[in-house]
Amino acid sequence: MNFFLGLIFVFTLQYLKIEIFFKEKNTPFSGDYFYNPYKDFSPITLKANFHAHSKSGRNSINNPNEKDKVYEHYKNNGYDIISLSDYQKISEDQTSPNYIPVYEHGYNLRKSHQLVLNSQKVSFFDFSIIQTYNTRQQVINKLKLTDGLIVLAHPDLWGGYTEEDMNYLKGYDFIEVVSNYKVSANIWDAALTSGYPAWLLADDDCHDINRPSQSFNNWTRISSPSLTKEEVISAMKRGCHYGVRNLKHNETNRLDSCVVNGNEFRVYLKSRADKITFISDNGSTRKAVTDVAAASYLIAKNDSYVRVEARSGDELIYLNPVIRYNGYQLTYNTGFPLVNTTLTILFRGLILMLSMSILLLILVLNGRVVIPARSFKPVFNIRTRGEVSLG
Repeated sequence: MNFFLGLIFVFTLQYLKIEIFFKEKNTPFSGDYFYNPYKDFSPITLKANFHAHSKSGRNSINNPNEKDKVYEHYKNNGYDIISLSDYQKISEDQTSPNYIPVYEHGYNLRKSHQLVLNSQKVSFFDFSIIQTYNTRQQVINKLKLTDGLIVLAHPDLWGGYTEEDMNYLKGYDFIEVVSNYKVSANIWDAALTSGYPAWLLADDDCHDINRPSQSFNNWTRISSPSLTKEEVISAMKRGCHYGVRNLKHNETNRLDSCVVNGNEFRVYLKSRADKITFISDNGSTRKAVTDVAAASYLIAKNDSYVRVEARSGDELIYLNPVIRYNGYQLTYNTGFPLVNTTLTILFRGLILMLSMSILLLILVLNGRVVIPARSFKPVFNIRTRGEVSLG
């Protein structure tokens, strides 16, 4: 009992630093122009995986591979960019001057994790037990201070993030739409529908390269003119990349180009796809065509964005969305929400009272504090008029 109460006491202390925000909804995309992330796309792309774990990570039992073996494993199978994403630890690849450092942040029950790309400093700020919109936004705020690119990792896994959260969350850069453990297209569509221009990532989240089902299932293809870290990151920030999922490990098809002319959106693939689907607000299908290598869709006035999924056999390609905008710049919704000072103080006060109550209970159970029981003996005086009162 004491151990259990002690754990609760320690975890409640984390919430003494919580901030409660004014919830400000993102503003849906609007405008008469369309931002095409593939405007400068080249079909000569780089194959990347940003989510894999090594033995040097937090859980070496489930991650039995030395980091050099992980790099070699992916390089030998055609990957141009391989980043280790060990928990709360930044790794380096001494053989690659263009290595993009990544770590996985988070140690909470709901798997509200983040991948942090190209940061030189690890943040240990988190809330271990209860996760809400406020805790998730505050963690993003803290991670942004380390100058990294923030990816919401496997967001639909264990309810790490909710569709409701995506109406309000700000400050992140990517959503890991595809991983071994979860396809989170619903979370992505919720963010896009709200007006937040989050680009996708597709990663393995590999924990053991010796298990065939753990690697080469999901990857990101980046249209970068070179392997330099600066140009790769620049292309990713523009959304000039796409995600692929193929559990058979065979690359069946590739994107050739994406063209937007007026309100006509055309997609060209290298070879025929079984199905090309155009998807818009709230994840609704606008158009689907079968057995084609190219397809087009006239973007409707009520479409704030349009994205494409292309299926070829066992493979599914996810493209970043074409987004409605003003013709100058995307509305990034990056301004962090304001802190509600009153509610923050009240909430921290409640947490402090809870923490002190738990601590007092621990001391009482250990005999360190004795609470005297006050004797109370009620006296009844019976009056002649039949009235009974406490004396």
